[in-house]
Amino acid sequence: MPLEPAASASSEPRHLARSWRAVLGCLEVQLNPHTFAIWLKGAAPGAYDGRTLVIDTPNDIARDWLDSRLRPVIERAVAQVFGEVEVVFRGPGAPPAAVAPGPVLGTVDASLTFDAYQPSEGNLLAFHAMRDLAEAVPGAPSPVVIYGPPGLGKTHLLHAAAGAASRAGRAVACLDAGTFTSRFVGDIRSGRSGEFHDALCGLDLLILDDLQQLAGRRATQEAFAAALDAVMHRGGHVAVASEQHPFDLDLLDRLTSRLVQGIVTRVEPFDDAARRAFIERVARRHRIALPAWAIDRLAACRAPSVRLLLGAVNQAIALQRMGRLDLARLDAAVARIAIAEAAGAEPTPGLLERIARYFSVEAAEIAGRSRQPRVGEARAVAAALLQEQGMSLAQVGALLGGRDKSTVSALARKGAVLLEAHPQLRERKSA
Repeated sequence: MPLEPAASASSEPRHLARSWRAVLGCLEVQLNPHTFAIWLKGAAPGAYDGRTLVIDTPNDIARDWLDSRLRPVIERAVAQVFGEVEVVFRGPGAPPAAVAPGPVLGTVDASLTFDAYQPSEGNLLAFHAMRDLAEAVPGAPSPVVIYGPPGLGKTHLLHAAAGAASRAGRAVACLDAGTFTSRFVGDIRSGRSGEFHDALCGLDLLILDDLQQLAGRRATQEAFAAALDAVMHRGGHVAVASEQHPFDLDLLDRLTSRLVQGIVTRVEPFDDAARRAFIERVARRHRIALPAWAIDRLAACRAPSVRLLLGAVNQAIALQRMGRLDLARLDAAVARIAIAEAAGAEPTPGLLERIARYFSVEAAEIAGRSRQPRVGEARAVAAALLQEQGMSLAQVGALLGGRDKSTVSALARKGAVLLEAHPQLRERKSA
């Protein structure tokens, strides 16, 4: 009776080795011990792309023997574990088997890879589910729906999966909802409504970003549901990213029911360990050694999005390169993170920078110890506006260079008076 295909039969080395051991187990009971020991104990899996399994042999004699004498029995054993795939025997001097990249409909950012992604407790399920789809792991649940606020790496995972699948020779579409809609509508207007659908139906992996943009678009949702069904029916996979759970969107019942039949997982902001690991990884990529105190300061900011944290890290790296990284300047770099953390969302960009420009001072001076009158006025206005945005006295104090609550309270009162005298500052706040 045939074995169930191994769920771990993927191109990842540890999974591939485990699947190969299952193949050897099948062969060991079918071949006499002498044949097995001589011809198969030195064989090992060299490459696997979901369609072709390359078996490396210790020498050309073993390669020829396995190919000419044992191919049928080996192919049957491989099929029991990997499914129906092509088997190629390779000798020690042969070059690595090349796999032609698969066609891509849409655009894939090659810099967004699984290796460049920072796994954490809040994204592990999404990370592993997308990697399984990219590697065409037998039995991998599909569709995969990743949802959560902007800036938490959803698009990164989609592009990582699309790039990996294409490099393995699979046909991929990587589209955002806006592009999907414009292609669909454009084909209808040009009288070629079947072309886009036909291109989607031949895919191995269909990826759609920003699902929430399809809300209320009934015709486009019907087109996407039809493409999803076609890909799934031919054994392909589907992955979607959204800012909200499919149940919370204005989607067709038909589409919603198909999306939730696989994995629906929410991504969350980094935990403390992942935040520190991300900061250190970015610094290594730029070949810059940030001082421990700077890493500690950045890691202490519970950024609501990866983009905000990355912006602060990049600014710290730039300051370090210039030899100007100090606590005051770093505090200015993390100001937007602190504001966003307090507000629960990304703040109006460049609040402190705009205040600094108005008073013709440096943003870093606002969090510093300068006693110059214009700096003091800028600092007071910042305290008042930050408090209006919902930050506590302690939070404002931490942002403004570690000042205590009584000092911040006095600054905020002074800032409120300045805001009354200079109403244009309030207009800049909301700009």
